This record gives sequence, structure tokens and C-alpha cells, in this order.
Amino acid sequence: MKVVVEEVLVNTRHRWRMWHVMNKVADKLPKNMLGSEQLKKELNACVWSELIEPDAFEETWHAIMERYGLANNDWFSSMFASRKIWVPAFFRDFPMSSLIKTTSLSESQNSFFKRYSKSRANLMKFYMNYNHALETQRSNSAKLEYYDSTKVPILRTVLEIEKHASTIYSGSAYNAIQEEIVYACFSLSCATLGVSTNRDIEVYNIKDKVSNSWTVTYSIGDDTYLCGCKKFERLGLLCSHIFSVLKYNFVKLIPEKLRGGRWLKSQFVKPIHGGFCDDQEIHHYVDKKKIAFKNLYALFIETAQSIEGNIDQLNAFAAIIKEGKKQLLGEGIVLSSTEKRALIENFYGSHVPNIIEVHPPDVVSTKGSRSRKTSRRESTMKLAMKPGRKCGNCQQIGHHDSRNCKKVNEKTNQRQ
Repeated sequence: MKVVVEEVLVNTRHRWRMWHVMNKVADKLPKNMLGSEQLKKELNACVWSELIEPDAFEETWHAIMERYGLANNDWFSSMFASRKIWVPAFFRDFPMSSLIKTTSLSESQNSFFKRYSKSRANLMKFYMNYNHALETQRSNSAKLEYYDSTKVPILRTVLEIEKHASTIYSGSAYNAIQEEIVYACFSLSCATLGVSTNRDIEVYNIKDKVSNSWTVTYSIGDDTYLCGCKKFERLGLLCSHIFSVLKYNFVKLIPEKLRGGRWLKSQFVKPIHGGFCDDQEIHHYVDKKKIAFKNLYALFIETAQSIEGNIDQLNAFAAIIKEGKKQLLGEGIVLSSTEKRALIENFYGSHVPNIIEVHPPDVVSTKGSRSRKTSRRESTMKLAMKPGRKCGNCQQIGHHDSRNCKKVNEKTNQRQ
């Protein structure tokens, strides 16, 4: 996989799944250390932390190995040698917003593909299932876009920056941003310890809830912010340290360079296939048909939700839709053979050739309505599956009765 990822998935990094690595720790530890909760606590704090630099991770790892006598363990040595492809400390400044970390998210993806794909499906079924899957994703995206455009999030503060965040971020992203804003602006454990200025560069020293000190650098010339925790570079979401600096400078709106395009509401209108460059306007091309369909879909959802609890209004709404469908599409339209042929050709994207060279065979041996002759083995197996019944002559349970009982036949043969 490593070779394939480097050749096919350009500009990406191959990473081992953390769950698989840490799940093997119990099997690789000596038996006398399996019950050590302190070792488990220290190892998890070292490995899972996304806030430490690679040098700090290596120093902490070596200290743990020496403290618990694991320096010569082959498995731990091999894991340390491969640390750059599984330890989060080496992915701090790499975009990881779409990384699947938990088993539940992975299983949801597996369930999605199993729902729309079958191992024995031919090319035509695969094509239809593929389109069905895309339509499902587009429908879910349209629902999320409608909810984001109609629902008003509950604000926890009176700050203009929180109100601004509620208008540009989608649901789950806004919830995460809201927590960072509240913590940065109202928590006593998050404070600015000092500020230093060097020409057009301002450096802020910020303290957080775990008593860590982070450096936020603000470039006045290009209006950019960089934090030592690198959460924005990694996830595309702002950290409380940057919000603390924005509060310090009385900034009321989130700067455009700090909005993280992946989590914006407008990102739902992007097509599933084909990306956009960073410097390209998302709404450069306007598809009037898509806009009309989106407005129609939003109107349908809004109306259906407003009358959800009234069965009479639901039936009336369904009748209106059926009547409108008859007026637009007609009812009982019979297509001619030429129209049917054109419809099929448009669906498959090809035309029937004038000269057909491949023909069905003249004689088909399997043609007919009679069922095939079953073998003796199949007949025996089918008979064995039937429940037995009691014979009136021999009083035994079996697959015979008094008319074809073996004992009756034996007596008849002896008389003859």
C-alpha cells in the first residue's frame, strides 16, 4: 500500500491506523507489565498527543522505554523505527481534517459501500448502483445545506465574533468553534502572558487550561496568524489561542484567511467530482437548473416539516403533488417503438449498429418450460428433508405408509 499511495495518491501521506498499532501493545508487553496502569497512562500520553513536537516525542519515548526495561524489545524498537508513519506528532502540520480515526466512522463507510455494491454485480448494475450512491450523497448534502441556511444556532455569548462564526460555519464545525471562543474569551485559565513586537511581527505568549504556554505570531503586513499548536493547519479549525489574540486586538469578525474553507457552509455547493483551486471563486459558474432544483427541494422540505403533525394537510399536500405531476408529465403516455428505441439508446449512450454480426444461436438446448430431471442424490436429499410420519402397518416413523410398507411387500412375496 505504501508504494501504491505514493504513486497514485499524489500529495498525500500514508499513515498507519493508530487503533491497530495500540491494540497490539498488550500482546507485545511482558506478562509482568500487563497490569501496569502507570505504563499505559504514560505511553498513551506520549503516543496520542498531537501537541508535542517530534523531538519531544522521541525524548519521552526513550525515557519510557528505559524506565520500564523495554529498550531491547523488538516490537517497540520496530514501532519506533516506523514512527514517522503512525505517530500524530509527525503529522502536526499536515491537513488531517478528513482522517478516519475511530472504528465507528470506518464501519459507517463500509456499510455505505456494502449498501450500494454487490460483489457479483455486472458492469451495468455497478453503473446504476454508483449513480444511486451519488444521488444519495447529493440528497444528504442538500438537506444539510437547507438546515444550515434556515436554522439559527443558539449563541452562548454576546460577542460579534461568535455571531459571525454562526453565519459562516456549518453545524458541527460551529459547535467546535463556539467552544474555543467561549473558552478563550471567558475562561480565567486562558490568558495573554506577554506581547513582543519586532517591526511588522507581533508575538503573543498565551497560557491554556493545562498550563501550557503557546506562541501565536501575527504578521501585520499580510494579516496572518500562526499558533504553535498548529490546530488550524491540521484541522482547519481555529484554536482558543488565536481567539485569545483576536479578543486582545478587539477583532469582531473572523479574518478571511482563518476561516478554513472545508468547514464553511458554502462548501456544500461544491460538486462531488472535480475540485477547485484555492484562488478560484467557488461561485464563478452559476448553474440555473441546480439553483432552481435546490430552491424547489428546500420548498418541499420546509412545507413537509411544517405540516408533519397534521395527517389531513399531508394528504392534501400529496394530492397537490400528484395533480401537478399529471399536469407536467402527463398520465398513461404510450411511447412508440421509435421513441422507446431512442430512449434506450440515450440511456446507454450508444446506437444500434446497422449491421449486426453477433446473433443468438439457432437452437437452445435449455429452451422450454419443463423442469430438468433431478438426480438420485438430489431426490434422496429432498426426501430426507421431509418430516416423517407414522406407518399404520409397522408403527414406525418414516417416509412410507401402509400401502408401500416394506413389511407388507415382504409378506406378499412370501405368499407368492
